Amino acid sequence: MKPVHEKLPKDSFEPGETYRVAMNGTDLYEAEVVKFHGGCWATVRVTRPMLEAMAADYAPGTEFDVKVAQYDFTPTSSLPSPS
Repeated sequence: MKPVHEKLPKDSFEPGETYRVAMNGTDLYEAEVVKFHGGCWATVRVTRPMLEAMAADYAPGTEFDVKVAQYDFTPTSSLPSPS
């Protein structure tokens, strides 16, 4: 049986915008959206790892495709500035 999930419109993510990517409440990395394929997949480029232990897996400049429904995306423009 094919999994059912909510598909996102193509204008959900703006290529060139940076988002904080989290899974299950844990921030993983910040990444720029390179391409949003619409619905399920986006290509992202890591700009900053959020966890020291995961820095090798999420090195800045690394590009890969993510299944959008499995992650939480927060635009970095909406996050408070670091003090």
